[in-house]
Amino acid sequence: MELRAERKLSQKALAEQLQLAGYEFSDLTILRIEKGTKFVPDYEVVALAEFFHVSCDYLLGMKPEK
Repeated sequence: MELRAERKLSQKALAEQLQLAGYEFSDLTILRIEKGTKFVPDYEVVALAEFFHVSCDYLLGMKPEK
């Protein structure tokens, strides 16, 4: 995920930050999302959008950022 890479976060570090915010993410969850092998429920999309300060539409590829 380019947003994760821009912040120089490992998958594990991102998962830990999301866990601190109260979400149930693991580094395996992040890996599967990035590989496209995991169904991503709406609450996970919202969590990622809030963490990265982007819209859900942007994460879903529906709108350009900002």
